[in-house]
Amino acid sequence: MKISKKTEYGLRFLLALAELSPKRYMGIYQISLRHDIPMKFLEAIAVALKKSGMLEVKKGAGGGYRLNTTPDKITLYMVYECLENSFKKQLPVNEDDSNNQKAVSLVLNQTIENMVKIMAGKTLLDIQKEYRNLNESLMYYI
Repeated sequence: MKISKKTEYGLRFLLALAELSPKRYMGIYQISLRHDIPMKFLEAIAVALKKSGMLEVKKGAGGGYRLNTTPDKITLYMVYECLENSFKKQLPVNEDDSNNQKAVSLVLNQTIENMVKIMAGKTLLDIQKEYRNLNESLMYYI
C-alpha cells in the first residue's frame, strides 16, 4: 500500500480548508503558496475532491473552495480512495493457486482489510487536532 504525494497534498489541502470558518472560501493560489503545494497539482486534486463531493466551489469574487461537510465526516480512507487510482481492495484467490500462493494472498488481504479499517476510522478532524497540538507546542511565551 503506497500513499503518494497526491494523497498527502490532498489531505494538506483539506486541512487548510478545515481551518477556515465554515462559510469562508479560499482560493487554490493562496493555499498553494501558504502550504508549498504545486499549483497545477493542487488544481487536479481539487477537481477529484470536488467530484467526490468533499468540496464546494464558488466562482467569481470572494470565491474559491471550502469543505462540503464537517471535518469529522471526511475520513483518510475517503481521500485515499478518491486520489489513488491503483488501490486494490483484495487480491484474488483462485482454486488453481498453490497453497503457498493462497496463504500469501489471504494474509495480504487481511492486512489490506485492517489498513482500510484504520484509515476509515481516522478523520480530517483527527488530523486537525494533531495540527493544533503541534501549533500549541511551538508557542513561545515571553
